[in-house]
Amino acid sequence: MIAFLLLALLAPSKVLEFVDPQADRISIQALVRIPDLGAKDLAKLNIIVGAIPKQTLEFSRREMLEVTDGEPPRCSVTPDVIRLVVDVPPANLKLGLGVMNAMIRDATLNEDNLNAAAQEIAQPDYWAAALNPIVLPSVKLSPDEAQAIYQRVFRPERIQLVVGGKFAPGAAEQGWSSRLSDWAVGREPKGYFDISIPTERTQNPGSVTTIDLVGAPIQPDDAALPARILSLFALGVGKGASLFRVVREKHAWSYRQDAVLSPTREGWIPRLLIACIPTEDVKDRVKAIKSDLIDDVNAWTPASRDRALGMAEAVFKFHVPYSPLYVLGAAPVGETLEDRTFMAGYWQMKTGKVWDADGLVEAMKKVSLDELKQQATTILTTVIPRVLPGG
Repeated sequence: MIAFLLLALLAPSKVLEFVDPQADRISIQALVRIPDLGAKDLAKLNIIVGAIPKQTLEFSRREMLEVTDGEPPRCSVTPDVIRLVVDVPPANLKLGLGVMNAMIRDATLNEDNLNAAAQEIAQPDYWAAALNPIVLPSVKLSPDEAQAIYQRVFRPERIQLVVGGKFAPGAAEQGWSSRLSDWAVGREPKGYFDISIPTERTQNPGSVTTIDLVGAPIQPDDAALPARILSLFALGVGKGASLFRVVREKHAWSYRQDAVLSPTREGWIPRLLIACIPTEDVKDRVKAIKSDLIDDVNAWTPASRDRALGMAEAVFKFHVPYSPLYVLGAAPVGETLEDRTFMAGYWQMKTGKVWDADGLVEAMKKVSLDELKQQATTILTTVIPRVLPGG
């Protein structure tokens, strides 16, 4: 396993360095906490985020691509953070930091860029719709209003910068601190005018029905977090998991089913997601699935715990792509330089601790079978079913 040098340099400029001597690129990412916004402002924020990488006062789109050696800067929104990504060759670290600085402070939010961004917002597939069932309203957005929301959201106290790849330790922190020295912002407004509430989907936009068993929220400082994550591996990750045995092997109701930990502004929510063909008896199936899963958990043996630990170790230590951590939105975190860099910054932002995959696995090994059963049973007995019928 590659040894990484991880330096947490959080004050005053909130920079995290993730040095990988074997990388051939540098990934510069800004993670921005999303404040409490109304549904209309959230819809407008999605448009703004799409417009940010198109142009800034300092860099045209072409100049950005020259800095990144052809890799387009990207911005995305998840339920808890805005993610901005600028990947550059190692020689362009300072220039890449300049592009990132311009994106979070001086994006060109003119009518053309905003209109183009609005048209580029893609409709979700059935899985993405199930993962994020919130429906935002259609909105009109003027450049002046976009600028006001942009300045309201992109503030230095909300931003965690994380830089991963091949560079000298301290170089990113030094380059970023010098750029923030002249960033003076006033007090954050105490409230927002938009108090509209998002609506939830009542139907899946695809032809697939999705069943979502939504568990109780988990806080980032929860001491039982390793046990809770391990319970998701036992419940729904891999072919030997309870969800696979009950939904696919016993009832043959679904080809795709997963246990996921999905983000919220405050923390995460454990969820069991099941995709199936549309059926009139879906409510009866939900009851049967929940009951059968509880029975299955009660029958877990030491082998069930060992299987879950093996899957967790495969994911977190050997990079098997079945992680239940869906903190990127519609997909779990992978093992690319970008994803590893993101995870380092994201975990620090959410928990105040350095992301340590090996340490997480070691903590999971201390979870007893009885505790594992208890955590899984707690999830199952508190779930609230959400069904999105397919069209």
